[in-house]
Amino acid sequence: MRRVYYSYALSYTQQPMLFVGLILGGAVALFGRWTHVASITDNLLGTPLGNIPNFAAASFMSAIERGELGTVLVVLTIASLTAIAVWKLRRVQLASVWQAV
Repeated sequence: MRRVYYSYALSYTQQPMLFVGLILGGAVALFGRWTHVASITDNLLGTPLGNIPNFAAASFMSAIERGELGTVLVVLTIASLTAIAVWKLRRVQLASVWQAV
């Protein structure tokens, strides 16, 4: 029976979305630890809606200028892993739709 458990555990470790989720969860935890999320929300709510893209770009560039490279890398990791997860989940959804037809 132990071999069955080993096989079951190995089947989970071979899933690429598992690693995407683990790394994404770690990046979100680091982001929450390194930044004060409440102040980010207050700053975004205090910014006019049309200026939010400029505000985000300026905040990102000022973080690079101040030497907060870790925060910048975590944000880039979150953005890229979210894009990968959405892309893979969309492919799975489309495959299941085509299978049903």
